[in-house]
Amino acid sequence: MTHATTERAEAAAPGAPGSRGGFGTVLRVQLRTGWAAPVIWVVSLIAGYAATVGAIDGLYGTPEQLATYQATVGSDPAMAAINGTPYGADTLGGVVSNEFGFISAIAIPLMGLLLVARQTRALEEVGLLELLRSRSVGAHAPWMAALLTAVFSSALVGVGMAVTLIAYDVDAADAWLYGTSMTLLGCVFAGLAVFVGQLVLRARGVSSIGVLVIGFAYVTRAIGDVRDSWWKWLSPLAWQQETRPFADDARVWPLAISFGVALAFAVVGLVLVGRRDLGSAVFAARPGRTRASSFAGTALGLALRAHSATVLAWSVGAAAISGVFGAFTDDIADAVAANPALEGMLGGSGSGSANDAYAEMVLLILVFMAMGCLGQAVGRMREEETSGRLETTLARSESRVWWMAAHGLVAMAGAALIVLVGSAVLAWSAGDETHGVVAAGFAYLAAVLVFGALGLLLLGVLPRFTAAIWAVLGVIVFLALLGSTLSLPDWVLALSPVQAVGHLPGEDVSASAEWALVGIAAVLAAVGLVGFRRRDIPS
Repeated sequence: MTHATTERAEAAAPGAPGSRGGFGTVLRVQLRTGWAAPVIWVVSLIAGYAATVGAIDGLYGTPEQLATYQATVGSDPAMAAINGTPYGADTLGGVVSNEFGFISAIAIPLMGLLLVARQTRALEEVGLLELLRSRSVGAHAPWMAALLTAVFSSALVGVGMAVTLIAYDVDAADAWLYGTSMTLLGCVFAGLAVFVGQLVLRARGVSSIGVLVIGFAYVTRAIGDVRDSWWKWLSPLAWQQETRPFADDARVWPLAISFGVALAFAVVGLVLVGRRDLGSAVFAARPGRTRASSFAGTALGLALRAHSATVLAWSVGAAAISGVFGAFTDDIADAVAANPALEGMLGGSGSGSANDAYAEMVLLILVFMAMGCLGQAVGRMREEETSGRLETTLARSESRVWWMAAHGLVAMAGAALIVLVGSAVLAWSAGDETHGVVAAGFAYLAAVLVFGALGLLLLGVLPRFTAAIWAVLGVIVFLALLGSTLSLPDWVLALSPVQAVGHLPGEDVSASAEWALVGIAAVLAAVGLVGFRRRDIPS
């Protein structure tokens, strides 16, 4: 009798717990052991949104200022590509929705995705879910508990955003429509995590597929907004945006699409949970070769195998985004010719043209993607340690320092590849409209190296806080996109390595800043290597 058959027989037995048995117990365990992640997500998103609302209210406090913003941004394809169509940009809520658009389009889907994956597939992968299931816990209970946590976290974010807007005298109906649309956006990706979690065996597979879906949603939304085409309706980001909560033609019906897709993902995923064995997936992992090459058994070979798929996925995504956004460069030139005020808005970050400023926006996205790849790489290295595989590797007289250095070199080389591939594609697709894009991408690598070295420092010295690298990435993104809008002090902006590089390609590269960042990266990496060499490796 198979394991799955045995489970169904036990579930059908009198007095045995059903497939949802132990739901309350599992929920309490998940909240007790993993409460920090949802709290950090919720507090960070609400705090960032509230700070943005306060800053925008100070900058555009009069109807005349709001009308100027609408006249300038409303016809800007660059803003439509990056942040989405600015519906209702003559209102406080519409301006904030546009300025916070990039962060919300990435952070809220990631929250829904990762909160589910870390409490389900990640625990199943290391055997902890099997331990829970041994205590009369049904197959569906862990997934339902994780889904409920993600949905509730998304709801708290939506409520926090709505309440913030109401506190600034935004119409309550518009504020609640906006908050509900953000809640359902998180729910779509939480449901996606439940569904994909049944298809693949590893938690990193769930997160990788989820990130690819976010990238696809972002690109299709951008194409649809700039070209005003049906492509946008393939994107969950557009379903949220098309509610148009702050425009005169606000709509509720797009919420039904988000709700229906989220529900469908969750239901199908929960059905598949009950039809597979614990520790298995719909798509079984391919067996490896019976013998590995001599290089594959080295630290460098293992590092290449561990990170190559992630680097390839991010590189393809970077190339796709650069190709699509580069093709919009002609639209930027036409928009600036029709509305000269756009050049002042786009070119305000640097001394170059509006097209250079647009190229800077796209390059920043590539830099964030490279940093995201490094975050995954550091997480993979930590996973090797917590799963016990690292102890076996080091038992072969493998040097700790060389193991960590090999993984760090491969990860940072992969991050550099992402930026350079994306920069080259951007330069090719933009044609003669921008200059020095590849050189600018190369210059941004210094900031990427600092971020990667910080990840090695956390892994080597503070391994329990390795996941904090994602919080650092969130701060970098926030400062890069909203630091100037919020009029933050220069010393706060200087905390971001991206800020130290400057506004490229519109400005000249500072050699001293580049060398300073490289030096900081070297020191951080060295401290991480020393700390890793001296600390204990858990069994």
